[in-house]
This record gives sequence, structure tokens and C-alpha cells, in this order.
Amino acid sequence: MLLHFICEVCGTYKILQIDQAYNEGWDYPPRLGKYKTISPRTCGECPITGTLWWAMNMEGKKIDELNEKQLQTLERIAHEPESIMVMEGMEK
Repeated sequence: MLLHFICEVCGTYKILQIDQAYNEGWDYPPRLGKYKTISPRTCGECPITGTLWWAMNMEGKKIDELNEKQLQTLERIAHEPESIMVMEGMEK
């Protein structure tokens, strides 16, 4: 299955197979964490300190305190895996 992998910190974007993404260091479900659960969605090069998870769990931010980028990440996570699935014909 091909998925959209989007680093919530640096914005790096790739379309990859799940195992390929895991092998490249992406922190993404289903290999790391669970869909629809707030956890880091990073490329493996970026620190956890720039993630939505960090903002909410370590800094104690509430939803109304999140910035637009964090709200977009929250929305994407809430609708996983559908929100990151590659539609047939969109692989390129």
C-alpha cells in the first residue's frame, strides 16, 4: 500500500510503501504508533520537539492554542489512514 508521508516539522513529502518508509526512518503508523492517535509524524531527520505531540503533551497546548500547521496535522491524523492513502493513478 502506498501512503503519503509528510514530515510535520520540515514539510518533506514522499509517497512510499509502509516498509520502505519505516526503513528510511519515518515515524508513522502502522509500523510506529497507531492511526488516529497523536504521535510524531516525522521524516526521521527532524526532532520530536517540533511535533504536534510535543506541543500538546510536553508544552501542554490545548487545541485552541495550536497554530495552523499543527491543526492541519491534527486533522490529517484524525482521518487516518484515509487521509494519507494514495489514490489509484496518483502514484507519481
